[in-house]
Amino acid sequence: MPQAVTCSQCNAPVTDDRWINCPYCGALLVKPVLNPNKAVVAPERFAAVESSPEYASWMRHTPSTTSTTVGLGVQTTFLVLFCCLSGAMTFLFAVNAGLMALVPLLITGVGLVMLFTTIANAKSFAKSPLERRVLVWRDERTEVSGGGKNSSATTSHYVLLEDRRGGRREYSCDSRLAGAHAPGDIGVAFLRGGFLLDFKRVAV
Repeated sequence: MPQAVTCSQCNAPVTDDRWINCPYCGALLVKPVLNPNKAVVAPERFAAVESSPEYASWMRHTPSTTSTTVGLGVQTTFLVLFCCLSGAMTFLFAVNAGLMALVPLLITGVGLVMLFTTIANAKSFAKSPLERRVLVWRDERTEVSGGGKNSSATTSHYVLLEDRRGGRREYSCDSRLAGAHAPGDIGVAFLRGGFLLDFKRVAV
């Protein structure tokens, strides 16, 4: 059951949710947040960002793409070498171990899928225009791949962003950006081809 709201100054009952000020004493009404999760994406927060002094300059800002481009290049190079090595092992196993060649063959197949996915992401990033949107930082996660005796693990970071209509989408970002923000932050997100390049937070 919703909590009854009264004016903090004169204790008069608030009978209309549209009231901003108390109709009896004129004090600003402070209403309880019944659903904090919904309040994170309240229309007023988006409006506050768009009316902030920095908004106009942020909408002209162009973030660097060097980190993302280099990351995709390194990942592509690693996967090419990985597929070449596992392919060579498949050939050697086929000659000397018969059916055991299926093991490196399967590994090669997985590597090729990852390689083609990375190449597709790189092409999408290169062709996509830069977007500047006011979004809420909802959540983030990490994904660890690789790691073994002869290789180090690779950690990928992803962030879930939400727009004012409730639409959500996950974007890849670097570790620096992932560690600089927290769920509930709102600001201008700089997006390109499924990647979050930068995020300018507004304290509202």
